[in-house]
Amino acid sequence: MMYKKLLIAAIAVLSFNTNFAQDEEVNLVPNGDFEATDTKRLKSFGQMAEFTENWFNGTQAPCDVFAGGIKSEKVSIPSNEFGKQAAQSGNIYTGIRAYTKDSKLSRTYLEVQFTEKLEKDQMYCVEFSISMADLSKYAVNNIGAVVSERKVVQPNTGAMVRDIDVKERTNKVFKAMDAWETVCGTVVGTGEEEYLIIGCFAGDSDLTIEKNKRPRDVVGSQKFEAYYYIDDVKVYPVDAKSQCSCSVGTSTEPDLIYGSSIVTSPDMSASDVVGISAVYYPFLKRSVSAAGVNTLESLVSILQDNPTWKLEIIGHVDNDEADEAKINSRYADFGKQRAEQVKRFLVSKGIAEGRLIVLTKENTDPANTRETDLSRAQNRRVTFAIRN
Repeated sequence: MMYKKLLIAAIAVLSFNTNFAQDEEVNLVPNGDFEATDTKRLKSFGQMAEFTENWFNGTQAPCDVFAGGIKSEKVSIPSNEFGKQAAQSGNIYTGIRAYTKDSKLSRTYLEVQFTEKLEKDQMYCVEFSISMADLSKYAVNNIGAVVSERKVVQPNTGAMVRDIDVKERTNKVFKAMDAWETVCGTVVGTGEEEYLIIGCFAGDSDLTIEKNKRPRDVVGSQKFEAYYYIDDVKVYPVDAKSQCSCSVGTSTEPDLIYGSSIVTSPDMSASDVVGISAVYYPFLKRSVSAAGVNTLESLVSILQDNPTWKLEIIGHVDNDEADEAKINSRYADFGKQRAEQVKRFLVSKGIAEGRLIVLTKENTDPANTRETDLSRAQNRRVTFAIRN
């Protein structure tokens, strides 16, 4: 009996260790929580690249690392020269300067090499935790992550101005001092990306800069900069955007609906008007918007004037919605679900059900093949055609 208990315990430990190892392998960012840092020699600012494994500076301006249980009050956790903040996880985090008005200081950028290149056409979730330092006088936006095919070490201390691959969806100004926020988003690999850079990537003139008040319970003078703590950096493969914690359901950004309006001319036939009509949708939604209702009301009038016509109602989705359908049966044949809802609306307006034919093309017939938010919004639609 004792032997059996020991065997079960051994299996449990082995299973735990295996699962832990698998979790570690998923994250392509080595030392993403910064816990592999030599804290015994950590004393001051600018020592991140020297003592933190795998990470290095993106420019000649050095990044900082903070740790608990050390003697230096400058870079300790939870209290340090920039304020007070516990780590998001573990006992170590890093710090970057996103903006400064001090001519003696520069912005700083964290950089790391992935454990392996991103795979071609594979979607990845990129995320990191961020918290504003208490004594930062300023707060800014345009903070995010850039994936790169090559190592970037800028031979100066200037700002990196680049297109941001992953940032908060509304590109808000980060002002939370008493909590950690998550910046996250998805990228699709080309098979060449090897590096990740974190920082503020817009020029001063393109930043939204807001002033902060020093918290009453924090001692010290405000610093003329926007300084942020960074922790828990992760890059891992996903099959759909909902598997990334920054999925649309967690965003405060309004849903994007393509707002195309129909332009008609006096010589255009009723069937031509039907052919250019469309109802557009937010991501993973099938309810008809107010603009969609106006389009459908026009179609009702045309069908009433042409009682022998039958109408094809054709549903479409964007590629991201098609990915969602692979992992969540709720979104299976989502284009068809949209078309069925449109059919129910037309029937409620007096159009005979036998005149309406529901079809779906899902994501096989995109209106726009570009990988932009607006292009994807164009593809989330229901279109129409007259069947003779």
